Amino acid sequence: MRSSSSLVRLALVGAVGALLVSASGCRIEAHTQTQFEDATQPAKTSTKDWAGEVITINNGGVNPVTGASGVEVKFSSTATKITAQATFAAHADDDKEADAKSAIKDAISTFVIEETASGFNIKCGHGNSHGSASVAGSGCKKLTVTLPAGSATQALDLTVGGGNGDMNVGSAGEAPFVKNLIIDNNGAGDVIVRARPVKDAVVVVTGEFAVAVALPADFSAGLVLFTTNDSDPVKANARVHAEAFPGMVSGSPYPVAGATADAAKSLNVQSKGLLDDDTVTISKL
Repeated sequence: MRSSSSLVRLALVGAVGALLVSASGCRIEAHTQTQFEDATQPAKTSTKDWAGEVITINNGGVNPVTGASGVEVKFSSTATKITAQATFAAHADDDKEADAKSAIKDAISTFVIEETASGFNIKCGHGNSHGSASVAGSGCKKLTVTLPAGSATQALDLTVGGGNGDMNVGSAGEAPFVKNLIIDNNGAGDVIVRARPVKDAVVVVTGEFAVAVALPADFSAGLVLFTTNDSDPVKANARVHAEAFPGMVSGSPYPVAGATADAAKSLNVQSKGLLDDDTVTISKL
């Protein structure tokens, strides 16, 4: 997930110590915490087909977390419904698995695909506090959602939020058509997005670590904005890699000479990370 230079930020992802003092105040016992998991829950599928409605995905995540985690959004040109699969986890003292199971049970109840007249809402929250298991330490460790890929005439209006772990949206072979794409990863993890913006599309991608966005070779936009977390403009620009699209710079249209007739409205990509490898990368599909 990260290069070795930034692993210091993930120090909390290891064992967590807890001190318990007996009633007499004379005995101290040290406990480490273990990440207990449940990967047995069945996938959920929407009851109705997607017909262009708004889709939102929100995963509260697990903090801290170890192993494969975060949000993965897949796309299929043959899919008509929405499918979601989750692996749950909770942290508890190594000898208190029952605490973790109780928190996981709570988290399972928050995992839903809500269907309304205006759209679909896929979400997974945290469990409650149970003994040595905390609220933030429980939830969907990994949330995988499969969506229709859309088309040039029926593109996706998609918002994806993540609380911890990597975020992967699309792949080279299944990059979705999007008219609105809002990606916001608020926790420890990289962001990788692959998409095909249609005319007047708005694309906003934000992450705490490295952020990478892959776009069609003929991509054009009325405005391109890149932001990295460095007060020095030279250093900030050095963390932006858009060489795949010659002449692409922040604060201008692309191409700089003028957007094409079928251009996206805007592309806004931001890394909030503090380290040099918290970069913004724009590549071709």
